[in-house]
Amino acid sequence: MILNRYLFFGIVLLLGAGYLVINNNVISSTLSITTGIVFNLENFFKNNYDQRNYYSFDNDHLSLDFYNMPLANAQEQNEEVDININNNNKNNENDKYVILMFDRGYKSTFTKAKPILDKYDFKVSIFVACSSTQSPKGMTWDQLRQLQNEGHDIQSHGSEHTKLVDIRSYEQIESIVKEGKECLREQGFSPTVFQAPYNKGGGDPKIVDIISRYFDFAFMGHSKLMFLNCDGWEKFGYSRESYEGSTDCRPYFANGTTTHANKYAMKEWSHDRGHDKIYESKFLNEDPHGEKVNEAVLKQFIKIIESQIKFNTDGQINAIPIIGYHKIDIGKDYYTSPELFEQEMKYLYENGFKVITLADVGYDENQHRFYIKNDNNMSSELSQSQNKAE
Repeated sequence: MILNRYLFFGIVLLLGAGYLVINNNVISSTLSITTGIVFNLENFFKNNYDQRNYYSFDNDHLSLDFYNMPLANAQEQNEEVDININNNNKNNENDKYVILMFDRGYKSTFTKAKPILDKYDFKVSIFVACSSTQSPKGMTWDQLRQLQNEGHDIQSHGSEHTKLVDIRSYEQIESIVKEGKECLREQGFSPTVFQAPYNKGGGDPKIVDIISRYFDFAFMGHSKLMFLNCDGWEKFGYSRESYEGSTDCRPYFANGTTTHANKYAMKEWSHDRGHDKIYESKFLNEDPHGEKVNEAVLKQFIKIIESQIKFNTDGQINAIPIIGYHKIDIGKDYYTSPELFEQEMKYLYENGFKVITLADVGYDENQHRFYIKNDNNMSSELSQSQNKAE
């Protein structure tokens, strides 16, 4: 009887232990799955929240104001999220272009950027404000001539760096634009592209008309990508703010108002603004030129330059990134450090990007669009277009 009682309790204990083991596994498995779902949802909402935080940068590069990105820019948002699509598509390797441009003619372009550019044999476009030359912060004319002789592209940023929209006299605006070209020509340069100070003025038809008298193209406005047919929004649903209404690169609508994107309103991505946005939104307690910030800015840089791939298919170049730098230095939060600049140039070199200058960009007057001069597919299209016109 006693033996049977012990046997009974032994069986109960064994069954209880087995039950606990089985249920612990189930609980553990369920907890693991549930935890995974929670973390995935957390990342999903975090990532989507981060992507909606866009910014406006004031004209003096001093502060950032955050606002929710409108639905109209959904394509530009998706371009950042889905950047790895076609990233390894070998058929698109030859379709990756980038233009690097430097603003104002700072001395650091020669002393700090040039050695890195030389290392990778990259050529850039440099916009010179004549009043900045021969100054403590600016390059000398001899340095600019050396850059031109080595294959770099020298363009105009005006006789002085003043916002054209703040000037009440159109005669004074014309003086800044005209003298900005003349001072460069007197020093042996032949500028064909104008960058409006602070990229402002594209909404004023009179300012556009003044620029068109002296230059073939101009920069006014910002976008991560420059669409060569200026049709980013109308054809691709990309950046309504920058491209709405433009179906080609003509500067005026039928009613005489200016189009958002055109041959005198080309778009650049400001590296300074992008850098400051990342620093102020996520890393205010960090070194603005430290490893964490550099890594985040480099990641953003890569997203932008790789985003062109989805628009450039079957050998057709529709969009390219134009990256705008100012100082290559660490003096202010938004400057680009030599270390970060080296990392970005290394990425371009190792991933097969064709770094070109604005001198490599032409304009087809029949189709009213930009093209890359050495692109064989575009050259064939231009030839056919010219034959039809004749």
